[in-house]
Order: sequence, then C-alpha cells, then structure tokens
Amino acid sequence: MSDAVLLTLALLAAIIGMAGFAAANDTHWRQLFRERPQSAGARAFCQASGVLLLGISFAFCAMADPISMAFLVWPMLLGVAAATVAAFLTLKAQSQRR
Repeated sequence: MSDAVLLTLALLAAIIGMAGFAAANDTHWRQLFRERPQSAGARAFCQASGVLLLGISFAFCAMADPISMAFLVWPMLLGVAAATVAAFLTLKAQSQRR
C-alpha cells in the first residue's frame, strides 16, 4: 500500500477512535443519542474501541514511515482527529438547539 493510503487509514482510525472517547463522556453521549441512556457497558466499549483504534492508527503511521517519523506524524493526526470530532459535536449541538 502507498504511504498516502496508510496515512489516510491512520487518520480515519484516529477520528473514529476519538469519537469513541467522546462518546464515553456523558455530555457527548447525550448530544449523540438524546433518548438513549448510557450504560456502563456502552461506556466501557467506547473507551476500549477508542484505545484500540488509536493503536491501529499508530500502527498505520508506523507502516507508512520509519518509527521515528511515526512518533512525529501520529500526534499531528491525533490533533486533527480531535479537532474534527470537536467540530462535529459542536455542529450537532447547534443543530439540536434549532
């Protein structure tokens, strides 16, 4: 696979992982699923999937670049992923108010 494809997969895994971490938070869960209460099992699943997907994201970065470069690229991908999830949750909250 090309480096661009691997880094794209790393970014997608990071975004979904960050979304999992966000869904583990009660406030964000209510923004996403208004009527459905969050169970302890759902919270644990969201956290575990977040950890797993962020690990997969790092693995894709390590496959695309040498390990020393992966340690530089991966935090940047995490920042982009966190900003993407934060923007989505902000837009979702604004649309629910209307």
